[in-house]
Amino acid sequence: MDCNKNVDGFPETSLVLLAFLQHKRCQNGDLKREPELSNNNNNYIDSDEELQTDGHGSPIDFRGVLHDLQLQIQPQLSVNAEEAQAAREMAAELIQIADMLENRVLSRAANSLTKKLSTSTYQVWSNHLSDGVQSLLQHVPGAREFNKELVEMAFTFALVKTVCEHAPPFLFQLYDTVVQTFLAPRPQ
Repeated sequence: MDCNKNVDGFPETSLVLLAFLQHKRCQNGDLKREPELSNNNNNYIDSDEELQTDGHGSPIDFRGVLHDLQLQIQPQLSVNAEEAQAAREMAAELIQIADMLENRVLSRAANSLTKKLSTSTYQVWSNHLSDGVQSLLQHVPGAREFNKELVEMAFTFALVKTVCEHAPPFLFQLYDTVVQTFLAPRPQ
């Protein structure tokens, strides 16, 4: 995964997205009841990456997958305390914007996106994600009060988090898709 610095004065996208994923409250009610990073999960992925489950609860724990992502990404990020704080502050601002979304609207968008991602190649995930965010923007008229790029980033991060709470195996690829999307040059 590429963890390059973002442009336009934003803190590093990778760092902001990690902070957002860590601190945004769960939309998935089942996850709210799970202990933080439980080690007694009876589910696993075997060597050929097929999911094996004991039939209880979520097949793969979102928090566990997020922890694995952090272990992979954080060594690539060389940030000082000031940059880390800036990323946390930006994530907090994005969380406030994302909180404008009603749970049912976000859940519907996440379910739709999950279905699309399940049946498409990684190369078109960015398009599906963009379509989902544009749909969310139509449901939140108050979002126009904020910087458009910040709103799009907040809604993108919220949509990704909600999708991955229900389908944790998507986290690594969606993470990469989001980072690449926000690193791409923006039309002026």
